[in-house]
Amino acid sequence: MNTYDVIVAGAGPAGSMAARLVAGRGARVLLLDKQRFPRDKPCGGGVTSRAASEQDVDLTPVIERTIRGARFTLQLGESFDRVSDRPLTYMTQRSRLDAFLTERAAGAGAEFHGGEGTREVEVSLKPIRHGVIVRTDHDTYESRVLIGADGANGVTGRALGLRPEYEVAVALEGNVLCTAGVPKEWREVAALDFGGMAGGYGWVFPKGDHLNVGVGGWKYAGFTLRPKLAAIARRYGFDESRLDNLRGHHLPVRVAGTPIARGPIALAGDAAGLVDPLTGEGIHMAFASGRLAAEHALRVLGGEADDMSGYEAEVDRELQSELTVSRRLQELLNFAPPPYLAMLRRSDLVWRFLCAVIRGDMTYLDFMRRIGPMRVAMEFFANVAERRRLGRVRAGMRLMAAAG
Repeated sequence: MNTYDVIVAGAGPAGSMAARLVAGRGARVLLLDKQRFPRDKPCGGGVTSRAASEQDVDLTPVIERTIRGARFTLQLGESFDRVSDRPLTYMTQRSRLDAFLTERAAGAGAEFHGGEGTREVEVSLKPIRHGVIVRTDHDTYESRVLIGADGANGVTGRALGLRPEYEVAVALEGNVLCTAGVPKEWREVAALDFGGMAGGYGWVFPKGDHLNVGVGGWKYAGFTLRPKLAAIARRYGFDESRLDNLRGHHLPVRVAGTPIARGPIALAGDAAGLVDPLTGEGIHMAFASGRLAAEHALRVLGGEADDMSGYEAEVDRELQSELTVSRRLQELLNFAPPPYLAMLRRSDLVWRFLCAVIRGDMTYLDFMRRIGPMRVAMEFFANVAERRRLGRVRAGMRLMAAAG
């Protein structure tokens, strides 16, 4: 049986981050992924400045656009632009980003097996105390620690019943190929439409040779994705029938307090449901959770910890507290989009706050502290919004049951 110190299942942003950091400290690391790289993956491909700051690797080789502004609309109505003098988000494609980061993990010493996914996981008490056995279609491996970064539907999350509870959002996206080059007005601006999708928004993201157009929101509104996508394409003058590479995907949002570690196994990134509810962006939390998973795996290898429980505690303390505030802000935004868009349009202070959060100069918790007594009112209306949303979910479920 092949033995490693750490096995990482899944070579997305969380898995490659964890594998690189652990291997860089001299540990023997196996990085597995069921796909051969480079491989495409449904994702808007936006790496916020805050996410990029989590990396100690220069992402310049895979950055296709630098976004400094946003084009806002309310239900695809009149648009207005806000621009920052500093970068907000870097646009890439997951096929390029993931392959690049996996190469960096391999360069740090991790052994990468593309096209070899995890099939079965079990805890082994012998010959390695608190070890893990991982079986693939090709071989069997053993390690001290297993980091599961293989997505919300991955095998690792099912191991030992370790399945976080999720609230599930859905998204649908396609590409508009720009044969004559991306139009000038889109090269540094991303479009965001609010108020037209329950629990989410529509977008246009510029890439190197195309525009990525998409919509996302709560799963119960998933049947509206296709017409909403067509509508946002028409709004910006794109031929909806020529949207290429259409694909849908789920966005798992972790319910606070649900388990993401047990014994020598820990989940990171989408496998742990660490997606920002307000933005739907998961790369920042993938990088951050990959870093924390690596730190705690090294603690286990160094004899400072018996298991990965400290990882879950630190995620709850460092990351989940941010996601919980983001979830409340999402409820508020979707409860009454017009006043928020009006504030973004008219208030330089609100725009600066948003830019500071995107760049990582301010956290969601910082924002809540800054608004002082207004926090009480925000919590009240967030609770009202949540009750309204849950009522709609229950009504939709009753309709589905009656129809079935």
